[in-house]
Amino acid sequence: MNFIKKVREWLRDPKKKALTKLSLYAIFFVFVFIFISIGDNSSTPNYVPEETNKEVMNYEYIYKINNNEIINQITGTVNNNEDIFNYNGLNYVKKEGLVYLNNTQVTLDFDVDRYKYKNIELLIENSDSKTTYTDSSKIVYNMNIVKYFTLLNEINNCSIIDCTIINVPITVEKDNYISHVLIDLSNYYGYKYIVEINYNNINKISTN
Repeated sequence: MNFIKKVREWLRDPKKKALTKLSLYAIFFVFVFIFISIGDNSSTPNYVPEETNKEVMNYEYIYKINNNEIINQITGTVNNNEDIFNYNGLNYVKKEGLVYLNNTQVTLDFDVDRYKYKNIELLIENSDSKTTYTDSSKIVYNMNIVKYFTLLNEINNCSIIDCTIINVPITVEKDNYISHVLIDLSNYYGYKYIVEINYNNINKISTN
């Protein structure tokens, strides 16, 4: 009350009237600024960075390769740098780049690393385009066949085929991690050639 009384006295004093009005305006705008700032902070949600997947260290997998209706299947488990898999009814172990059958080093006619999880991630990261389905769980990536073979370090027949017009559709289903993949190479081979991959128990396998 004393402050209001003083303000009234200053407003009646010609020498203090202008300065008093200026001070009152300044106080008013300070309160308006504080009110607006509080309102903005209360309406803006806290930013939470999008959670990214942890590095995939272990998982189970099933590769099915439909080569003109002839099905080859490889089933295995990757745990850090060791891969234990079954191919053509035989159990193999691959570690440090070498493949063993019954503790004897062997050479396979199939590159078991070709469709490892990290290679599928590489294809996705370098795809030329993508189409996302409504529920966002299924995405089709497309890339030129030349890039596809280059990324997987595979030999191709592009010296006798015009590979510049051939695209590879890579259909991916995932929740947090990639779970199911279809790679259709039929346009390249000229007959049905589809790779189907399932990944399970990602980062849930004991490392002991």
